[in-house]
Amino acid sequence: MKRLINNRKTKIVSSTSPLTFETTGGGSWEVWDRFIAVNGQNIYHIGNVCGTCSFFFEKLSNYKKSINPKETIDKLNIGLSSIDDNAIDVLQEIIPNGLYEIALLTISPKFAVVGQKGDYFAKDQVDLWGIDGYYGVPHSPKVNYYRGTDKEIGDDRKLFEFFIPLTSPDYIDQTRVDFYKEQISKGYKPTAISVTVFDVKEPAVWPDDEVKPEFTSHWCIAHYILDGHHKIKAASDLNSKITLLSLIATEKGISSTDQINELLKHID
Repeated sequence: MKRLINNRKTKIVSSTSPLTFETTGGGSWEVWDRFIAVNGQNIYHIGNVCGTCSFFFEKLSNYKKSINPKETIDKLNIGLSSIDDNAIDVLQEIIPNGLYEIALLTISPKFAVVGQKGDYFAKDQVDLWGIDGYYGVPHSPKVNYYRGTDKEIGDDRKLFEFFIPLTSPDYIDQTRVDFYKEQISKGYKPTAISVTVFDVKEPAVWPDDEVKPEFTSHWCIAHYILDGHHKIKAASDLNSKITLLSLIATEKGISSTDQINELLKHID
């Protein structure tokens, strides 16, 4: 089964979303660090603009509510099968202005606990960049998250997929999780929504110059979940599939247009 169900480009110009992308400078760089903010408060640090620095995200503060489009809740609960004009119009409620590659994907989220087996930062990142010399321990994103489908894509490159909750797991309602488990068990694939940042990261040097890492380029697609936290958890608990309407912010990642196009081919 193809993971990429449908995709199309769009430009959002009349957003009413409380969500924004923010940046700050560093050293002589006018723009260095990148953030996702809600109502002016930075919720996630989503890495820097350095292509040779490691990929990371880090939770900075809690946000209690999902950001959801009010007009399409019923359709999302059953699951979208395509991207139509009405869906794009409604997305202006939750997505900041900008250029996007919208991809409707089939996903299989798997829960990852920070510091344990399955944590990208405890294993995969360390294999390529080593342990941070300042802190002496692997990076902590300060939030448990979900892994997706990793894939070797040739030329020493590997694709890594992440599903990152905007709201704290403390606010998960088990009743809603059980509802989506029932929907999934009936054969539905409910749809979650993410704003997505795609970074291609490749270090200038390896931890051991004499030993080449298995993969020297990490293609990291980070889906920040705006709506569908209960759906993601239900799918993870059942080891099952749902769908994701991923809005890839093509101007916000450390990646080129050609790399985005290649990414879509690899997740097909």
